[in-house]
Amino acid sequence: MAPRAGSAPTLHRRKAVRAFSFLALAGFAILAVTAGEEKHDKPRLKLIAEPAVGFTPVTTVLTGQLSGVRPDDAAFCHPAVTWVRVNPGLTEDDATRYREDAACRHPPSEAVAVTSFTKTLTLQQPGSYLFKLVVEGRDGQHVESAYTRVQVLRVQ
Repeated sequence: MAPRAGSAPTLHRRKAVRAFSFLALAGFAILAVTAGEEKHDKPRLKLIAEPAVGFTPVTTVLTGQLSGVRPDDAAFCHPAVTWVRVNPGLTEDDATRYREDAACRHPPSEAVAVTSFTKTLTLQQPGSYLFKLVVEGRDGQHVESAYTRVQVLRVQ
């Protein structure tokens, strides 16, 4: 004799299937989050400009934030920093580069990773400027930001 719809054995099977489905989905979600966390262990560099738009002359503050490094990472204790500036109408090949050499003199046991970088520039000519930041650790590892744009407008 077949169980009636809604009878106890059918209801238990449905609950078991739902519970198994929920656990399987939860497992996949945990795997996805874990995989995402592994990606965050890689150093990343974000660069912002404030203000990003203004009338000539524009004094902009570039701020780079390094993430994905341990606070005691000796490779990023006073790392070398290169600011890349592409003026309006030029290409990256013609960019101006400002390099600040590594300056860490600490023993590795006293190392503190530097994670914030700032540069202030005054832009006189109208146009679209591009900026990028490159940080080089003592171990030779390079971390580059994406380009950020500063638009300088002409006063009419």
